[in-house]
Amino acid sequence: MPDVFIFIDSFGGRWQDPPPPRYRAAVLSINLTNALLTSPDDPALDDIVARQTGQDPGIRDYVLNTPGAARIINDAVHELTALRAAAHGRPVQLLVNCWYGRHRAPAIADAIGHRMRGTGARVQITHHHINRPPVPRKRPRPDCPFCQIIHNGAPATIVQEWADALAIVPRRGGCADGHLLVLPRGHVADFTTDPVVSATVQLRAAELAAQIGGQWNYLTSCGPDATQTVFHLHGHLIPRAAGDGLALPWAHPAWEREPNR
Repeated sequence: MPDVFIFIDSFGGRWQDPPPPRYRAAVLSINLTNALLTSPDDPALDDIVARQTGQDPGIRDYVLNTPGAARIINDAVHELTALRAAAHGRPVQLLVNCWYGRHRAPAIADAIGHRMRGTGARVQITHHHINRPPVPRKRPRPDCPFCQIIHNGAPATIVQEWADALAIVPRRGGCADGHLLVLPRGHVADFTTDPVVSATVQLRAAELAAQIGGQWNYLTSCGPDATQTVFHLHGHLIPRAAGDGLALPWAHPAWEREPNR
């Protein structure tokens, strides 16, 4: 049997980069986004875990000992072995992804690669996103009023709910009738913390505004100097009408009238 070259690529599904290169190969894919999700119960470990990767011994062993990991590895080795036998000299590629590409996917990819090398196959393993900056965890915070609404049932007028976000009426009514706040369910400090969550919140705000109809401002802030007072990402969805008296702080009618600016 020819010694087929096996490419194993791990990556994070949340990144907007192009996917790993595809070779002229038989391709097998493993999506761990919703698998092996068991995480330490101690919130104090979150930032430590986020800074490490699936190649650090503690994280690697934790992932590989998670229920279901052994079956995933065994099934992949079995399928890769069959593909290798049927490849007739062509390369074989395995794509392994989790959400961030730092923990589960690299640990599982390395374990599968190690097993395949034991069968005599030549294996090249590439971790495309293992060195991306760690993203802060999104556990609820007891001192966050929005987390209290989302997770503990604190009083609020909820207008719409999605699996990843909800829309509420500001506690003091906001700056206009119909003013709404759109919040992610996970605790994210502001729109710079996790671009994917920020995009999700804006997506939900856009869906809601289109559903209600009319004209709107969508505003969000990062930091107290930018008027942020609650440090849980939220988008202000503000209905607008001619003569409503609401002016954005940077509005400049003269500038807006200049066509070449």
